[in-house]
Amino acid sequence: MNSSSVSRSQPRSSPLRLDLGLRRLLPEWKALLSPRHLEEDVLAGLTVACIAIPLSLAIALASGVAPEVGLVTAIIAGIVCALFGGTPLAVSGPAAAMAVLIASAVQQHGVGGLLVIGLAVGLLQVLTGVLGLGRLIRFVPVPVVAGFTAGIGAIILIGQLPRALGLPPPAQSHVLDVLTHVGGLLHQARPASLALAVLTLAIVLGLPKVLPRLPAPLIAVIVPTVLCVALGLDVQTLGALPRSLPAPRWPALPASGWGPLLSTALVVFALASLETLLSSGAVDKLSRGARHDPDQELVGQGLGNLAVSLFGGIPVTGVIARSALNVQAGARTRRSAIVHSLALLAAVFLLAPLMGRIPIAALAGVLLAVALRMLHPRELRALWKISRSEAGVYLVTFVAIVLVDLIVGVQAGLVAALAIAAVRLGGLRASVLRVESQGPHRFLLSGPISFLSTAKLERLGSEAGELEASRGVVIDLSGVTAVDASGSELFLGLVRGLRARGTRVALLGSRPEVQQVLLRQHGGPELLPLLAPTEADAALLLEEPAPTSSRERLVRGVERFRQEQWERYAPLFRRLADGQKPHTLFITCADSRISPNLITTTEPGELFVVRNIGNLIPRAGSPMEASVSSALEYAVGVLSVTDVVVCGHSGCGAMRALLGDVPNELLGVRRWLEEARVLLGTLPVDCTPEEAARRNALLQVDNALSHPLLRQKVEAGEVRLHAWFYDVGRAELFEWDARSGAYCPLGRGPGAEPHAPRDEVTAPVTPLPPDEHVPH
Repeated sequence: MNSSSVSRSQPRSSPLRLDLGLRRLLPEWKALLSPRHLEEDVLAGLTVACIAIPLSLAIALASGVAPEVGLVTAIIAGIVCALFGGTPLAVSGPAAAMAVLIASAVQQHGVGGLLVIGLAVGLLQVLTGVLGLGRLIRFVPVPVVAGFTAGIGAIILIGQLPRALGLPPPAQSHVLDVLTHVGGLLHQARPASLALAVLTLAIVLGLPKVLPRLPAPLIAVIVPTVLCVALGLDVQTLGALPRSLPAPRWPALPASGWGPLLSTALVVFALASLETLLSSGAVDKLSRGARHDPDQELVGQGLGNLAVSLFGGIPVTGVIARSALNVQAGARTRRSAIVHSLALLAAVFLLAPLMGRIPIAALAGVLLAVALRMLHPRELRALWKISRSEAGVYLVTFVAIVLVDLIVGVQAGLVAALAIAAVRLGGLRASVLRVESQGPHRFLLSGPISFLSTAKLERLGSEAGELEASRGVVIDLSGVTAVDASGSELFLGLVRGLRARGTRVALLGSRPEVQQVLLRQHGGPELLPLLAPTEADAALLLEEPAPTSSRERLVRGVERFRQEQWERYAPLFRRLADGQKPHTLFITCADSRISPNLITTTEPGELFVVRNIGNLIPRAGSPMEASVSSALEYAVGVLSVTDVVVCGHSGCGAMRALLGDVPNELLGVRRWLEEARVLLGTLPVDCTPEEAARRNALLQVDNALSHPLLRQKVEAGEVRLHAWFYDVGRAELFEWDARSGAYCPLGRGPGAEPHAPRDEVTAPVTPLPPDEHVPH
């Protein structure tokens, strides 16, 4: 749902937010005093409060603190985070994903230590937001997040079994200790508690499928409570709850033990911040309004955690479930989260005696439902389908969290993810190009050369030992993207090994940044004489005799295509085997310097290409017309192309011949260029070949319109005509713009600077006579 009170375009954030974002927040705060959208916000806030009451009580139990702490936390965080946060429709409070970590902190440092941790987390979040580092928090791999969430779900599920069975709590909270404890006392389980927990679980999971608009968690707690009171069941309940908020106070700071305390605080900070930003991202997708501001959101969360700690609460996050319900219930402004907190506050004052009668087993049932949803096995199946290695990271994180420790689990997941990323990014491809030729041997390298490339370079060196040394070796580095210090040392060793065997070596086509790293390596300058920018340079370095045929060069290229490109293009070629559907007819010169697919970055099957000397299109009725009109008619009449491009180029030999003279022995060229002879009448006396090429492209577009089928398609708006000019030296394309009467850089429009050759400033191209205008 769109929020009319939230701007869709976020103002550009400054690097520092020393005012905590107040200047940007004040207009929104003023809007909260307006009656606009008041009804929608109140209804949404009350709806969220209905599920926040049972969840806050249950999460407090799972976190190892008193139930009322969960309500206090939700009240304070709901107001402070809503006012200062960067996600207007988010709802903050205690989160199930943090419950196990908080319970571990309570067990290690006590409740007093937890409050100090909350203050430290708040300060870190505010500092992160003020410094504009919020986006860095998201640099956590998805499998680690998913494995963490599922691991927390498993721990919560197992941890609630004693409460669901009506058993006393175990001495230790580790899952193995809990399972051992439950197994030893299973004979003491209370059927009434188990029945209430199962009933609660069934309502939480089943009611949304039947009546999705009802607050299932609230009903799931009310029904067992009523049954417990009506039937007089002997089960443990929450007991007396305070009917007011505690007074804020500064927590007692420990005299020692700050190291473990701050270490835990860093973990809570990282996970709480990540959970919050994930929740904000989910709200963005649901609300379809302005995107959240991660830095401001962390400022709001930090202030919320500071305030919550002063009131004796537990660390908070933005909560996905409550935020999603808030959006779905029709919330329009920050006011809905504040209403939710006020409703919780009213419940504390008015309903504390009733809430005190809620069975512990019912809250355990709510947590069991939350835990089952957090396990989410479909996420693991999806990762398995996408990538087995990603699924492996998920499992490493999950198993380590459940069986060892939360922090160890997250660390293990991150290490596994980084190791996989390093292997992928360091995936050098190294091979020997094997062709039946007497020329030099070819080594093909592509990707980064790093310390991970040791095995592949050693294998390449071993294969080189089996090759004939007298033929020389060309090491093709054109596909190498990066080199680190270890990689450059390994590569230098490969080259030295080859030269020690008396093999001449040429290093072909390396990028400037790759050259710099190689040459800076100790002993690297010895590679300088071996660098060869082109195939011709490589041949000179290896002292190859002049080839009698270029077939060998073509064979090498074909074999390289088979090794490096075929696999990528195989699916496309299979589709193209059944037919072609190009979108553009591209008419250009036969000049070898023009590669239509290269300069337009198009794939096979996209361009229908016609090439001839001078990119000429004979007019209809000309004796030479069939040479081009056949392709033109087929392209627009059968293939239904939507665009026709006529592309001239700089340094065109046809234009030089047209302006000068064609040798008598080139009779075919002379006859062919007669088709462009009319162009001479439009050229100034001192016209350059480049100017002639630009004017020629316009003339050929006009010639194309003399063909009836194309003219009919153009007039019907089914085909568009374009005159282009390709500057070979700049590798830049320009398009004729009739409004400005000049060629403009392609894609930049008529406002861009008109084209002029290097070292030469020319006036814009004079348009053709009125009867020869290019249509637009």
